[in-house]
Amino acid sequence: MPGHDGTEPVAKDELLYRRIPVSKRWYDQNGVSPEAFDPRKNETSGISFFRSKYKSIQEVAKGKSEGGYYVAVLRAGDLIREGFEVVPRPNPKDPGHIELPALTCDNRRTPEAYERKVRLAKLCVRVEGPFPPTTD
Repeated sequence: MPGHDGTEPVAKDELLYRRIPVSKRWYDQNGVSPEAFDPRKNETSGISFFRSKYKSIQEVAKGKSEGGYYVAVLRAGDLIREGFEVVPRPNPKDPGHIELPALTCDNRRTPEAYERKVRLAKLCVRVEGPFPPTTD
């Protein structure tokens, strides 16, 4: 049913989560580094975020990184206002998966991508954590 499977448009008031490995030191008392929004090798169609209506911050923070994770929180409407396209890309493991197609692993080293990462860091509403690593 549309609206319950992750295919519905992202609402402007939705919160979006991005997991940040503690070991990378991309978050400290000065805020979030633009590098926290650097696309990973497998982010070929856009940088990934999680929708808060489908996953809690604690669920997003689960992972095997040795030092655990922080979770950056951004508001979808802020991204849209800044010109980012926010695209629902649900998958069987995560109906709340979304992507920003403007940032991919293929364009991550361009000046435009760096500027986008800086804007994302500035749009970060808050950072939660650190959360300990998990084994599942």
